[in-house]
Amino acid sequence: MGQGLRCVGPSREVDFFRTAQSGDVDVVGFALRWYPIVLDRTTVYDRLSALHIAAANGRLEVLSMLLDRVVHPDLLNRHRQTPLMLAAMHGKIACVQKLLQAGTHILMFDSLHERTCLHYAAYYGHSDCLQAILSAATSTYVADSWGFILFVNVREGNGATPLHLIARQRRPQCVRILLDNGALVCASTVDTIVQEAPLCIWQHVGVI
Repeated sequence: MGQGLRCVGPSREVDFFRTAQSGDVDVVGFALRWYPIVLDRTTVYDRLSALHIAAANGRLEVLSMLLDRVVHPDLLNRHRQTPLMLAAMHGKIACVQKLLQAGTHILMFDSLHERTCLHYAAYYGHSDCLQAILSAATSTYVADSWGFILFVNVREGNGATPLHLIARQRRPQCVRILLDNGALVCASTVDTIVQEAPLCIWQHVGVI
C-alpha cells in the first residue's frame, strides 16, 4: 500500500524518493544536509514530492523531518493532490494528524474529480482519517471561510458529497460519522448512481 514511484529523474533523486518511501530517517536526513535542493524536486510523471511519498506510505518520522524544512505542507502533484489527500486515501492516520497539526489546508480540490481530503477519506472508508479531518474543520479559518456544515456537505466534480461516495460501499461507521456531523441525506446530485444514496444510507445504518 502507498504511493509508488514511476519515471523519476536523476539517480540521486531516485534514491532520495525511494528512501522517503521506505522510511529510512537517517538516510533522508543525510541527503537533506548534503543535497537540500532535493526537497524541491518531484518525480517526473506524477510530480510527487518527497512529502507526498512519505505521507502516502505512512512514514511519519520522514514526514515530520520534511515538514520541518518546507515552507508549507500543501505541495501539489500532477493531479493537484496534496500530501494530506494521499495520506487520507491510504488511511495513514498518523500522517493525516501530523499534516493537520502542520497547518495543511483542508479546503483544496484536486483536478481529477474536484475532490477534497474529506472526499478521499470517505470514499476509501478510513473512519479515523474522516474523524480527524472533521475535527480540524471546526477550526476558525474553515468556519470563517465556508462554515462547518458546508464543508461536511461539500460536492465534488460530479456533484457527490462525501456521504454519497460511501453510501454504496457498506461502511456504516463512516456513514454514522458524517450523519453525526451534519451530513444531509436529502442532498441530490446529477449522477443517477448516487441519486439513490439516501435509501442505501439508511439501510447501512440499520434504520430500514
